[in-house]
Amino acid sequence: MARPFALASRAMKQAILSSAVAVVAFVAAAALPLAQAQTLNVGRKVSRDELRECLNAGDSVKTRSEDLKARSARLQKMNEELKAEGESLSQDAEKQEKSSSMLGMGRDRLERRKAAYDQKVATAKSESEKFTPEAETLNKDLEAYNQRCGGISYSREDRDAIQKEREAGGK
Repeated sequence: MARPFALASRAMKQAILSSAVAVVAFVAAAALPLAQAQTLNVGRKVSRDELRECLNAGDSVKTRSEDLKARSARLQKMNEELKAEGESLSQDAEKQEKSSSMLGMGRDRLERRKAAYDQKVATAKSESEKFTPEAETLNKDLEAYNQRCGGISYSREDRDAIQKEREAGGK
């Protein structure tokens, strides 16, 4: 009886681990030294179109980063809740095994709770598996952005013109 629960507990731990690894990878790449990227482009003056592309890419990276941070926090909260629920289920399963007076209805209720818990664990694992490649893609995009746009120079007129365009466009 305790065996299926033990499998769910391992799956939950794997979901937690996957989430933690993705967060660490994301944070590590977000901390890439901008100075390294800037040395590649020092003194390179960009056109208005290149500046527009850099500003748009920077906005995209920032938005995606904020989204991933929020998702990471949700995953962490979900994993903490699953851990607490798993511990509660484990305690209830132990009580059930020790108590011979537990009737069929009590066992059925515990089995339904375990099934619901297993479904939540599967959902958390699925979300965590989606998170990791998205974080890796963002890291690559951030690195490309830093290499392409770090340390560039541009004219004030180009920046002002693009800023007006962006304000008119609602950005």
